[in-house]
Amino acid sequence: MERKKYILSFPSEIVEIPITHTFMSRFGLWTNILRAKIEPSSGGKLVIELRGEGDMIESAVRYAEAEGVTVRPLEHDVAVSRELCVDCGACVSICPSQALSLDPCTFRLVFEPDKCVVCGSCAEVCPVAAIRVDF
Repeated sequence: MERKKYILSFPSEIVEIPITHTFMSRFGLWTNILRAKIEPSSGGKLVIELRGEGDMIESAVRYAEAEGVTVRPLEHDVAVSRELCVDCGACVSICPSQALSLDPCTFRLVFEPDKCVVCGSCAEVCPVAAIRVDF
């Protein structure tokens, strides 16, 4: 069983399509909505974790894209700039999902996208703006 996180972007025209229900009913995926921001008049975004067989996850992604949803792996929308980061750890203490940590040997920042819930707290507290969150 695989586990993958995606950010789904919906145009306003398709907000009413039950995409996550279809992930469960048609593709047999365990679906966990981690964050959502949806406005019927302007569309929205959804951070979702999918668990299931890899081929079914890929089929579900293709289905969503065919319906007009933009699907991106989570790690494309959360990024840490190694050029800017000073490894101060300010983001580590604020991260609710422990997706950020300092390596105990090198004291360098480590980002684990599979744990991230795209809350954006890390980007808000970073003193050098080294973390970018597109949500």
